[in-house]
Amino acid sequence: MPSLTHTHRLSRAITGVLIALTACLSTACERRPLFFAYQPTDIEGWEPADTLRFHIDTIAHSGSALLSLYLRTSATGSYPYTSIWLAVRTRLHRPDTVFTDTVECKLLSDTEAVRVNGISLYQHSRPLRLLSLDTASTMDVDIVHLMRRDMLPGVADVGLRLDPQP
Repeated sequence: MPSLTHTHRLSRAITGVLIALTACLSTACERRPLFFAYQPTDIEGWEPADTLRFHIDTIAHSGSALLSLYLRTSATGSYPYTSIWLAVRTRLHRPDTVFTDTVECKLLSDTEAVRVNGISLYQHSRPLRLLSLDTASTMDVDIVHLMRRDMLPGVADVGLRLDPQP
């Protein structure tokens, strides 16, 4: 006859397996992004002439997709402002279309509290625009900062994500 401790361990193991299985199944049902990548910047200073370029090659499915911007800033307080202004130029191929957006990303709330969590880097995200995409189309996105400072410290990475929409 198994002991109470053995039964308790077996019960905990089964519970752990069920939790892991539930997590796997819930993430399997989520839609995967069509594209998600980061470009690093020099955390000591991102120069205005340093254009970050993203190339999205051969979109597998047609339909609507949400283009979002991601930023990672230093948690050590080296980013000197409460927001960042960026120019985002999106070039779609097939059909050839160009969008240019000026985007403000608020990094701190009005009370100067950090708007996101992190340990050594804070991650911020902002939706940019909803795009209508054709199968096998490609896209190029260029991003530059528009801040009035030559060297913009504290920005570690800039990312771009493209998510299919229902």
